[in-house]
Amino acid sequence: METENRSWGERPAITLQDVAKSVGVSTSAVSVVLNGTRSGTRVSSEKRLAVLEAAERLGYRPNALARSLSTGRTNRVGVYSGKSRLDSRNSFFAELLGGVIVAAGEFRQNTMIHSYGWDLDGLLDLVSNRALDALVVYAGDDDPIIPLLGELCVPAVAVADPLQSLPTVVVDDAAGGELQAFHLATQGHQHVLAKQDPSRVRSAVIRMESFFSTAEKLGMRVTRRFETYHENFGLDPSDIETLTLGPDRATAVVAWSDHVAQRICERLDLLGFRVPQDVAVIGFDGTEHSCIPRHILTTIRAPWSQVGSTAVQLLNKLIDGQSVPALTTLPVEFILGATT
Repeated sequence: METENRSWGERPAITLQDVAKSVGVSTSAVSVVLNGTRSGTRVSSEKRLAVLEAAERLGYRPNALARSLSTGRTNRVGVYSGKSRLDSRNSFFAELLGGVIVAAGEFRQNTMIHSYGWDLDGLLDLVSNRALDALVVYAGDDDPIIPLLGELCVPAVAVADPLQSLPTVVVDDAAGGELQAFHLATQGHQHVLAKQDPSRVRSAVIRMESFFSTAEKLGMRVTRRFETYHENFGLDPSDIETLTLGPDRATAVVAWSDHVAQRICERLDLLGFRVPQDVAVIGFDGTEHSCIPRHILTTIRAPWSQVGSTAVQLLNKLIDGQSVPALTTLPVEFILGATT
């Protein structure tokens, strides 16, 4: 049996010179058309079309390094997650990243994702050496990379949590907290258990504080508890007592995210509670699911995908030297599910 003695990588790469020879123009003219090179060479619309057709016919692929040197851009946008790992299994992160990637693609940019906890110096090298054009940041004000971005003069936009030092795209967390409180009040709940974010990220704090102040104005009693990470994720023994003991027991649970709300519903099922007849549950995020969950949550829908895409749009304005607002706030929406 004979085999062809050729590897996949042996086909010679098509160069600018090949395209130029095919069309009968200078190499600099081809570089202007295909790589966006800034040059005094003028190319007519007819020649431009001929160059594009020849490049496609010959299978020319632009040299990314050469193009970045000539244009000053790499067409790469980075995403930095701070102390939170960008876990695609988390629907919040999935929607946020999806919005970034789709919008970057519309600007003909690639997306590089960098999670905190490994090789922060590597990311700084990429940024300082201009291997990235700009950065989407999901982090707190105390993250070590924040002051360095200012020193390096790197275009950056923060998402989800408002930062003082960077333009930021957020959702209206305060309005979301108000909507949660108004809904539970109209349902007749007088005592509510509120499960807060233990990491105290700014966005979760804003939505919870808004809920507390609105609930107080509406005459609801609120028992505040921080989320705990153990085998009873969602509800701990003190929470269960709050939901069961006495005539003044809590009849609803407000969760700071849909992920926590779903786990609370699962825990209530195991304990024999009926949702929402015995205990109502309301979440925050409203992200889409690839499969139908057991409990269709009442929640506040936050447009996380739009947050990501808006951040990329602002980044490209910064790259072009334009000014952008310090804070962009996108509206949220109340979604009535089957858990209240």
